[in-house]
Parts: sequence; C-alpha cells; structure tokens
Amino acid sequence: MNPRLARLTRNAALAMTGAALALGAVACNDDATSAGPAASVTAATGGQSAASGATAATTAGAGSSTGGGARTGAGSSAAPVKASDRCHTGDLRADVQLQPGGAGSAMVMLVNKSTRTCTVDGYLGYGGLLADNSRVTVPTIRSAHPGAPTQVTLKPGTTAFSGLKWSSCDKADASCEVLAGVVVTPPDETTQLTANVLSVDGGVVPQLLVSSAGFTEGSLQPSNQGVVFS
Repeated sequence: MNPRLARLTRNAALAMTGAALALGAVACNDDATSAGPAASVTAATGGQSAASGATAATTAGAGSSTGGGARTGAGSSAAPVKASDRCHTGDLRADVQLQPGGAGSAMVMLVNKSTRTCTVDGYLGYGGLLADNSRVTVPTIRSAHPGAPTQVTLKPGTTAFSGLKWSSCDKADASCEVLAGVVVTPPDETTQLTANVLSVDGGVVPQLLVSSAGFTEGSLQPSNQGVVFS
C-alpha cells in the first residue's frame, strides 16, 4: 500500500475511535446526570412525603386531642343542664287557705300559672296589706317544717306547699295588725304578688288579725303532707 494512503487510513481510524470514545463518555455523563437528579428528587420527595405524613399525623393527633379535650372540657366545665329555670314572680299565684281549728293556721299553695316548667326552692317572704292597700312589714320566722327546703319542679298548673301560722289578737289592741291581704315574695325574687286569702270553704277572707309576733312559716315542699303546723 502506498505509505501515504496507509497513514491517512490509520489517522481516519484513530479519529473514528476517538469520536466513539467521546460519544460513549457523553452517553455515560448523560446517564449519570439523568440518574443523579432523579435520585435526588426521589429522596427529597420521599423526605417531603415522610415529613408531610408526620405533619399530618401530628395535626390529626392534635385535632383529636383538642377535639376530645374540648368535648371533655365542655362536659366537665359546663353547668349541669337543668330541665327548667327558677320560677319568677309573674309565673306564680299564691293562695293562703285557713285551716280548721283556728284562725292562726294556714296552708300556702304556690301555683305555677305559666305555660313553662320552673322550680322553687326555699322559703317565701311575707308582708301585709292594709285596708288602704298600703304595705306593712310583718316579722316572719322561718322554720324547717316539716323538713329542710326541697327543690320543687313545677309543671304548668302544679303546686308547691308550705305552712303558715300566727297568733291572733284583739282588733282593739294597738299592736294588732289588721291585714286586708297578704303579699308573698317567691324564693330569690325581689318582686311580690298578692295572695288570695281563703277560708276553709274557699271563700275570700276580708281580714286577718296578726299579733306583733308576726308569722312563722315552713319550708316549700312538693306535697301538702305534713306542711300545716299543728
């Protein structure tokens, strides 16, 4: 072969080999570049996923804890739910009915005249009305008779009971209160209602003669059993 042609052929072969090697290196580099970022993104995504999962778990846990705590807290701190509220003066009517055997004993009946259920608990307050409709203070002693006060739930039309007694007096005595009526203050109220004072047979009593000692009252009870003073 011509020496010059042989040299050209060898140079061409070397050039082709170099190009092939260069292409191989580029291919390898491309694979590495492609693999590198992909692995990096996968790891980051995996880490982000794990972090998100941890955050979600923490949030869910906190939500459950807060929710449970809120429910428990609400249940434990809230006031007990009552079926009814305290009776107010406007909800009530009072009847003071004299008892057989003397003018100094009565059974007081506190009636729920409203359309709602309400409660009373404790003692009534008492005062007197004179003939000119002016009010007079009547001393009142409380007695746990026939027992301690009992909270009474009054449905519409139902009644709580208590006893009332006093000593009668001579109308001519200057210390004798001649009452044309009785005013009653329900427990925990600041306003009064005028009671109906009734005789044994249910008629209206025009006046009560009450000594300076005033009234003795019993506690409010759900039944009339035993409330009248003997």
